[in-house]
Amino acid sequence: MYILRAQDSTVTQEYGIQCRRLYPWKDVVQPPFGSLLGVVEPGETSSPHNHHEGETFFIVRGSGLMKVDDETAEVSAGDLIYMPAFTKHSLKNTSATEQLVFLTVWWEDMKLVAEALQHEELKQANRPTSVLVTATPPTPNGDLHLGHLSGPYVGADMYKRYLIMRGVKAFYLSGADDHQSYVPLKASQTGRTARETVDLFAGRIENTYRNADIDMDLFVRPDRSKFHIERVSAFFRSLYEAGHLIEKEVPSLYCESCDTHLSEAHVRGLCPHCNSASDGNACEQCCRPNDCVDLVDPVCKGCGGTPTERPLKRLYFPLKTQEANLRRWYETASMGEHLRSVCLNMLADGLPDIAVSHVSDWGIPVPVEGFEDQRIYVWFEMAPGYLSATEELMDRLGLSEDWKTFWSEGSSEIVQFFGIDNGYYHAVLFPALWMAFDASIRLPQTFVTNEFYRLDELKFSTSRNHAVWGDQLLAEYSTDAVRFFLAYSRPETEQTNFTRQAFTSTVQAELVELWNGWLQSVGEKVRQEFGGIAPDAGAWSAAHKDFFLRLKKLAGEASEAFEAPTFSPQRASRVLCELVRAAISFGQAQNCLAGIQAAYDERRTGIALELTAVKVLAQIAAPIMPQFAAHLREQLGETEAPRWEDTPNLVPGGRRIGAFAPYFEPVVSPTKQEETVGA
Repeated sequence: MYILRAQDSTVTQEYGIQCRRLYPWKDVVQPPFGSLLGVVEPGETSSPHNHHEGETFFIVRGSGLMKVDDETAEVSAGDLIYMPAFTKHSLKNTSATEQLVFLTVWWEDMKLVAEALQHEELKQANRPTSVLVTATPPTPNGDLHLGHLSGPYVGADMYKRYLIMRGVKAFYLSGADDHQSYVPLKASQTGRTARETVDLFAGRIENTYRNADIDMDLFVRPDRSKFHIERVSAFFRSLYEAGHLIEKEVPSLYCESCDTHLSEAHVRGLCPHCNSASDGNACEQCCRPNDCVDLVDPVCKGCGGTPTERPLKRLYFPLKTQEANLRRWYETASMGEHLRSVCLNMLADGLPDIAVSHVSDWGIPVPVEGFEDQRIYVWFEMAPGYLSATEELMDRLGLSEDWKTFWSEGSSEIVQFFGIDNGYYHAVLFPALWMAFDASIRLPQTFVTNEFYRLDELKFSTSRNHAVWGDQLLAEYSTDAVRFFLAYSRPETEQTNFTRQAFTSTVQAELVELWNGWLQSVGEKVRQEFGGIAPDAGAWSAAHKDFFLRLKKLAGEASEAFEAPTFSPQRASRVLCELVRAAISFGQAQNCLAGIQAAYDERRTGIALELTAVKVLAQIAAPIMPQFAAHLREQLGETEAPRWEDTPNLVPGGRRIGAFAPYFEPVVSPTKQEETVGA
């Protein structure tokens, strides 16, 4: 007999509650299941989580609420609850005085795992009828550089194109972030007014979008919008009147030499959270907000002097009032681990009050008496800005719906693209503001973030003029080649580095030599052996079946790479390269059948499958390289709008096929001096 006395047991903190692990019992028995005794203290809730094992709870003592995915039920002593694999669950003790004690047993059953994963696939296949895709409005203090393009802007365009191929009504909007404090700073450096600066660079940004084949349905210019300023002011006033904005008189940084209060772009110091160099109000490194006055060793960026502190009355939004709502929303929101860690760290440290008004003469005036000399914080402005932009999109399209078409419960979804340095705004500040404004607002379901894209191992930066500008590279090389490399090197979960050498060598090796060469060989085979006409498939060999299944698998891998929760243009671009290599290998093996009459039926199947590989290449390339994909479809005689095929359809026999002349122009590797041009 083996006995482990209660007083000898080890109590651990797991999933936010006290746990006593029972099995497996070290050095005694290793059963095919695990078990523990859990205790939920009065009023507390275990952390929502899921795992690949099946699990059952037996309530030993007390009562509470059991939540499994979207279901909630009351439970009490003697109740037994079963949770299938991958279901998110938590247990809340509803008593104010009594502990809730339960016994749990879990076990690994791969059949249960397979069923759960199949259920997830079915949920994914049940797509929304419409999706609103947004990308953070860029600041018009310079043109777009490759760091911008590699992240949200080309990424959101790829996602929209993929959705349309899936039959989803997808809309993509962004705009110019006119009222950023970096605009008047840039204006003072260039001898322009802030408005002239906005008009100059917003125009250049729109031009870069066009040159990069970014198909945006709406690019909002706040000063030209019939909705933006009015809706932002009304949103601010509504929150103030409802008591969600509070007045606080607190110390503020002030530059005596420049005779001005300092915030955002006008001050720099060390972040109070991570000690990295940071501008006012937010740190790009740890993605956490600051209040400027808490910066370590602050310096005025106007004169380089050390600011003093002066009391200043401003309006603040207490994030903590929405903490419970944010925690519930985080249980279902889809986001990357880096962004999730930002949210969890802020919750753990306590959500701060955020200043939503600043002393300035640039921006939207605060619509509250006594604050006429202050302007609405530009990152506050963006929250209602997304709503008004949606309303403007509906108006532009001639639709009767308002912004609630997308921002309320229904068959629509919202997916937001942004750089990780903007993560706190999108995942903490904006949702909290929307919750306070209207509890019925349906928050974004998925966030797609990117890390920093680096140039010569330093972050691309408009304000520091450390960049390769988008229009510069697009003027030198084809749009498809640029978009391909930006996908290939996209900084998805870690920072990546751009060099012209890497760009030219990758484009030359992959697109010019491999892709061009293979496509030409396919066209030549069709011309020489079948008079330029696609053959019908004939007899299938085991090699033919294997190659077709390979094409189907690659299409599936690319599809997963284009879905928002697993979005990875890096992976999709590598699937394209893998497809071409697989097709080259298949085609070379099949060439030995050419000219053998007895193998004619197998030979035509091989050629039909190579043409199908070209079609799959066009399909996967369409979101990334739209002009190239359209060219391939034209050569294949495809006339209908492209649709995503999970199981590829063969190119119909009898169709005239083009020659697949070289599409990508050769590129030359730069000299060392050329390598730094634009940096």
